[in-house]
Amino acid sequence: MKWVYDEAVKRAELFGIPGVTYSLTQGVVKNIIPAIASTNAIISAACALETLKIASGCSKTLANYLTYNGGAGLHIKVTEFVKDKDCLVCGPGVLIELDASVTLEKFINLLEDHPKLLLSKASVSHQGKNLYMQAPPVLEEMTRSNLSLPLYELMDKVAKDTIHVTGTTSKDGKKTSCLRKLRVVFKAIDWGYRYGYRWWGVS
Repeated sequence: MKWVYDEAVKRAELFGIPGVTYSLTQGVVKNIIPAIASTNAIISAACALETLKIASGCSKTLANYLTYNGGAGLHIKVTEFVKDKDCLVCGPGVLIELDASVTLEKFINLLEDHPKLLLSKASVSHQGKNLYMQAPPVLEEMTRSNLSLPLYELMDKVAKDTIHVTGTTSKDGKKTSCLRKLRVVFKAIDWGYRYGYRWWGVS
């Protein structure tokens, strides 16, 4: 313990770390280090067990999560989680193909007739920037001028990107608000990029 404390003091002096005392060093050595070693051993054992299951097929692999509760032991939930296909983070989003000439206003109108969306009174954002907001009135007025501009230009002239739309949709006869992730692809632009060309020019 004295050797550990001496080494800790030397390291503290070398890196300018104040407040290193014998009792604090003792607390680290007695409590934290064994805890780290024990947790590492448990996780390593769990990983090795899952590897054995995959390699040999001897048992069903872990489908959800494993929780280590110290003295209470391990807890594994038996109910499998199903991935939400509409997740705004990891979900694929709804694919929409457009011409580069489509204005933001026309795009919003198209969302109302889209069979997977049926989204009315939509507000549109791209990369954290509000392209058009239905409410409040002050934001609607500030973004109204974008309605007449091509969506392609408002999305910084990229061939394909993700945007988010909010609005109301009908579900079971009731109108509810919703947020959707869309993958917008500009058809002619995307074709040009696939074959090494830019729109109206060679890259």
